[in-house]
Amino acid sequence: MVEKIVLVIDRDDDLGVKAGISSPVIGRENNVQAAVKLAISDPEDSDVNAIFAAVKLYDELKSKGEDVEIVTICGDKNVGVVSDDKISEQLDEVVFRLKAKSAIVVTDGSEDEYVLPIISSRLKIDGVHRVIVKQSKTIESTYFMIRKMLEDPKIAKMTLAPIGMIFIVYSIFLIFQHPELGLGGIVLFLGLYFLSKAYGWDKSFEEYFSSIKQSLIEGRFSFVLYVISVILTIIGLVHGFNLASLNLAPHERISAFIYGCVWWIIASGIFALAAKSIDVYFEGKSITRYVSMVFLLISFGFIVSGASAYMLSDVFRIEKPLYQLVTSVIAAMIIAVIGAIPLKFRSQH
Repeated sequence: MVEKIVLVIDRDDDLGVKAGISSPVIGRENNVQAAVKLAISDPEDSDVNAIFAAVKLYDELKSKGEDVEIVTICGDKNVGVVSDDKISEQLDEVVFRLKAKSAIVVTDGSEDEYVLPIISSRLKIDGVHRVIVKQSKTIESTYFMIRKMLEDPKIAKMTLAPIGMIFIVYSIFLIFQHPELGLGGIVLFLGLYFLSKAYGWDKSFEEYFSSIKQSLIEGRFSFVLYVISVILTIIGLVHGFNLASLNLAPHERISAFIYGCVWWIIASGIFALAAKSIDVYFEGKSITRYVSMVFLLISFGFIVSGASAYMLSDVFRIEKPLYQLVTSVIAAMIIAVIGAIPLKFRSQH
């Protein structure tokens, strides 16, 4: 039973993955041994510095006569909901065992700080100690540091992935002889990329491509459906850009792009959900949620296509645009209700 803990958070479980140490790690000697083992496994891992900094802080507090303990908690290599759930469970265990009332959080200043709300919901946070590793100021050291950063999968995803996609987007416009639209496509991609980072959509994309990889490795039929889904998405985007490249007003270009690609994207989503349903079914889990999502996708398609067709009624000479819009909305509502029935049935059983 202690008043305060010096808490180190390893959100992506480098301690477990690289050093084979299970958490929580409680006590000074256990943490020193864990840090040494991790340092031997990967001397450049920033969590090594965080743990040793926590040990130093622990010794300082102990020398002042404070009732304190040092604890390291690890999450999971799948950073996000999975890792944060593990951190929550371990934190509850530590609080129960040590009866601590407050904590000083030691972090390497990276994504580990995302779990501060989880900690503050269980303990009073007396302070956050950020560990920044000192680097040599020579050109060689700077080059080496940048190179190692790019070799880190987490940093590479945040830097190399968007740069690569920018080149791909621009090359697509060059292939279809519309280089003047390339800048707009790049700005659109960057906007979507920043939104995906802000709202966590990138995790869904990672899970999607991880599912494709897993289905290929295990030889599942779902891999074919995933590939069809990707192809339909590409066709839809190209078709949308072709319509948007017509001689139209700016607001009409947006409507034309949506009108041209919406049903291709909906079809792509249906194939992706079908593939996911197959994977989930063979894992022995319920596919009810994915069946409902198919209906909701179709409902969304009716609303978006109806609205975009109404906006383009003068351009494409669509007859009775208002009637078609109202019909699309009614059809979307009916389909959405039908899609909600499986979920309702599942919740009752």
